[in-house]
Amino acid sequence: MVAKNKLASIKKLALNIKALYPYLVAKFLRKPQPVKSKIVFVLSFPRSGTHAIGSLLSNDEVGFKYYGEFFIFNAWHKNIERINRFYPFFSFRYSLNLKAQRTSWQYDKFETTSLDARKTLLAISQIPGIHVIKIFPQHLSDPLLQSLIAEFKPHIIFLRRNHLDRFVSHKKANASGKWHTAPSSDLVIHLDPVEFERFLVNFTAFYERYVKVAANAGCKTLDIDFDDLHNPEKVREIQKFAAFDGFSDWEKLPLAPTTVKQDRSNKVQDDFLHSLGKKHSDFNFTKVAI
Repeated sequence: MVAKNKLASIKKLALNIKALYPYLVAKFLRKPQPVKSKIVFVLSFPRSGTHAIGSLLSNDEVGFKYYGEFFIFNAWHKNIERINRFYPFFSFRYSLNLKAQRTSWQYDKFETTSLDARKTLLAISQIPGIHVIKIFPQHLSDPLLQSLIAEFKPHIIFLRRNHLDRFVSHKKANASGKWHTAPSSDLVIHLDPVEFERFLVNFTAFYERYVKVAANAGCKTLDIDFDDLHNPEKVREIQKFAAFDGFSDWEKLPLAPTTVKQDRSNKVQDDFLHSLGKKHSDFNFTKVAI
């Protein structure tokens, strides 16, 4: 396995060296050409439905390029190789960080590596298409993320989900180690009220902070609730928000998420609510009005 990984890294490095020629030509010999490119941030939280929204905004054939958790090296997209043409040796370094992330999961911060988030977005903006990247708290430091929003003015989708449902889903995923497709209805977990309160407060503060940051930067925003992902009219609204003006290939984008629901039981929530004397709606993640 070690030899196989080394061979893969050598092949990746060779591809990066090969990409130096078009990079140098584009940088020093070719006059820059206008590119139709659009950056869309999905600002949200773990277990809020970002995997589902990604399935609604992903079709390379019609220009929708979904990168997932790009800034913590938790996803690969074929356009990563194209970034080498504008940011030398990008995919080689990205692949090394991706392997490290999968070997030992942690919330790696993009800016602590040799890669630069600003240079990365500059490179992506030179690639035609709609570039959808999801960002959670801890993916990027506040000063860096705020500077990127101020400079690039991405379209921003805020995705919210009931705090308790999100907390339960997050705890179950952590307990099982299965973040997608694995059934979790029968999984038994313990909920700590103090931990839940901290979870609720921290993520609410992040959301409220960036609603203001986006408004101050003049970004176009769309605020979506988790339940909206199963409403065809709302789904189309999300896709229209992300799409270029004049886009017409709507039949090539799904009107419902293609992901699988993992948890079909509310028993954990119901027991916890009973112990607190609360209702499910008490923990709705409400939209902030600006």
